[in-house]
Amino acid sequence: MEFWRTVLDLARRKRVGLPLVGLALLGAAAVFFLVPPRYLASTSMVLTTPPAGGTTEPDKPPGRSNPLLQFSDGLRTTAGILILSMNTEAVAAELGVVKDGPVELTINDGRTNPGMLGILMNGPFVYVEVRSDSAELSRAVMARTQSRLRAELVRRQETLGAPVSTFIGLVEVVPPAYPVMDRSGTWKAMGGTAFLVVVLGLGAAYAVERRRVFRHSSGGERPEGPPPATAETPDGREGDDRDDRGDRGERGEKPESGEGCEGREEQTV
Repeated sequence: MEFWRTVLDLARRKRVGLPLVGLALLGAAAVFFLVPPRYLASTSMVLTTPPAGGTTEPDKPPGRSNPLLQFSDGLRTTAGILILSMNTEAVAAELGVVKDGPVELTINDGRTNPGMLGILMNGPFVYVEVRSDSAELSRAVMARTQSRLRAELVRRQETLGAPVSTFIGLVEVVPPAYPVMDRSGTWKAMGGTAFLVVVLGLGAAYAVERRRVFRHSSGGERPEGPPPATAETPDGREGDDRDDRGDRGERGEKPESGEGCEGREEQTV
């Protein structure tokens, strides 16, 4: 409790609180101009069955069917296969996305999109999100990703020997619009910077305050500079001693033996 009481007392002081607030605002403003905004492009797609169904000439056995549609929930299974195949380092490098690079690519079933949480369990969705420092770069990566998704879907169906008439399609539910500016990362960086400035400033002020209290309780500070010099008389004796003898003479005290001899010697001279 004493620690927090001291911190609050320091924060209320004008010479501590006001400078800290000013430094926090300056730091946040610097981050706002130094951290570039991100540009977000996103799209939502859904898998669809072919108009004729998943089997060719079902009334004339043996009909050929699409193996991806033979699952109990074939479209959602196919969407999961697509998502897993696209979330590999090789595919990311092919799309121009490298680790710790300027582009962030997200491919999932829509769980990161708040607008799709209510319908996530009702359809085979594929959600793509691209973030980068440039709007044009986000658009380019989005176009390459959509093309790669469709090519991957066709390749897998061809590998399984599915008839072309039974191929599953990939349709855009929300087409990708022009990338929008996203400053959420900038706001987080600004808040973190301001908080760090306040914490470090209060910590430094608390350390200085504790040091001052400790030095005061241990006897105070010694005065700076050399000790005051005592005035000397022309004969080399300190003036304080002569003043002391004068005080004793005024009170009627007898001078010491050495002092009397000195007086007689001065009279003889």
